[in-house]
Amino acid sequence: MRACSTQFYVLEHYLRLATKIPEDWLSSLQIMTRSPRLSMEVDLAGKHQGFCSRLAFLEAGGINVCGVYLKSASSICGSNASTSAIIFPLHGTVDFDINGKHFVSAPGVPFILDPDVEFCARLSPELHLLIVQLSQPTFLKGIRPPQHGDSELVKLLESYLVETAFFRDHQHANQRTCLLGNALNNYFSEGRLETRELKNKVLIGTDRRLCQAFELINDNLKTTVDLEAIAKGSGLSLRNLYYLMRKYTGMTPYGYCQSRRLIKARESLICHHSENPVIADHALRQGFNHAGRFSSYYYDHFGEYPSETLQNLTALKQNAEKVLSVDAGAMKRKKYWYTSSASP
Repeated sequence: MRACSTQFYVLEHYLRLATKIPEDWLSSLQIMTRSPRLSMEVDLAGKHQGFCSRLAFLEAGGINVCGVYLKSASSICGSNASTSAIIFPLHGTVDFDINGKHFVSAPGVPFILDPDVEFCARLSPELHLLIVQLSQPTFLKGIRPPQHGDSELVKLLESYLVETAFFRDHQHANQRTCLLGNALNNYFSEGRLETRELKNKVLIGTDRRLCQAFELINDNLKTTVDLEAIAKGSGLSLRNLYYLMRKYTGMTPYGYCQSRRLIKARESLICHHSENPVIADHALRQGFNHAGRFSSYYYDHFGEYPSETLQNLTALKQNAEKVLSVDAGAMKRKKYWYTSSASP
């Protein structure tokens, strides 16, 4: 994908879970995707030992988007929800077996998972993945039957993924996600690809100076960001930095810095709340000194308060109690099956 590397994992704004516990991850994936049944085999031995995962999720109108990060060789079998799903890896591969047919989905090669279909999928040891679910059954009645590896579909998905790094607030994230849903529905039902929003967003990746500025900002979030030094280090004047960021992202450099700090505060809450449940401490580490203002900024950016993020995380983890684990391997090679029975 031609874009600046401003995100460390897919759909970073809407992280819901970060865990090393397979039961937590599997039950949460089932809840978020509304799958009736999922089972997962995890290989905890070999070259890629251990289990590390993240899940991000946003529901907007008639479309759900889910960001998956998984670091473990594994397989998933189950039944898809009653909605069509687009599986789009950004890194790694998903090897599908469905009704005796075989297909490998890889970066630039999306796969369409039909509603209610039974499937098995082998996941590469390190996987970054976007899942898009459309609630309307346009795939079934459209004039353009969905094709695996559709290059025009890739353009729509990549354009959206570029934008996800620059969501200005929750309202903007909902708006852009709904537009993706509309563009996909138009493409499959009418054969019409909406291209007017693609050009500027994708061109972010062609200006190396702007990409360098984003990278320098991301690397210096723990200190006071010196925008003049950022501009100089990127080969830009401060005026050009403001102009280019406004043109391509709709954000000022300050707005981008605050967005990144809010994302880091959310990540800290989700990853380290058990060690320190005090929300203000996580905010302070990212430069937010006023708890009330932080809570307001957080709500505007994510559509929920920090306390609600933790409540939702607790609810997700409680579903893991319904996951059964079975040792399916030899003593020296630990391999486990996890079967989720959580209610979507």
